[in-house]
Amino acid sequence: MYVPSDGPADRFVPAPGCLHRLHLVEYAGGLRLCEDETGLLVGPTDRRLQRAGLYVTNVRGLNYYPEAVHRADLSPGRPLRLVREPDNPHDPLAVAVYPNYGKEPIGYVNRQKARHWSKVIADGTRLTAVSLRGTGPGENCDAVAVLAAAPEVVAHLMSPRSADLPRPAYLH
Repeated sequence: MYVPSDGPADRFVPAPGCLHRLHLVEYAGGLRLCEDETGLLVGPTDRRLQRAGLYVTNVRGLNYYPEAVHRADLSPGRPLRLVREPDNPHDPLAVAVYPNYGKEPIGYVNRQKARHWSKVIADGTRLTAVSLRGTGPGENCDAVAVLAAAPEVVAHLMSPRSADLPRPAYLH
């Protein structure tokens, strides 16, 4: 049901001038990446995603911001904001995750991934983020997963898959 994690390192990198060959599909109450040609799901920890400019992580520290998490719309597909915090006393490479219209963070990108994400953002790359897993406002939420990529890439990933593509593997 999942794309094997071995194989070409550039499997998800689109050819120059082409769109990504992935889309987000509903799966188990959230969103997952699905490879267009095969219908196979792409594991969120697949190391080849970063090479394709796709960044996925679980948000850390939700328990430190319970009120913000409770108020926020973190439903799958909802936009989120990533904010570098170079003045953060605990980690100058910290990247906070905010609801699209929220004034306080709901948590942070984990430290290892934040090192890379912070540099990508500092280098001027615009990243748009969406929730892959989460809940609506007023609901209890114990896990939020985020996908970030260039705005046009996120728009493509969120667009409907063409009807002529193979059905996602979990629907067979």
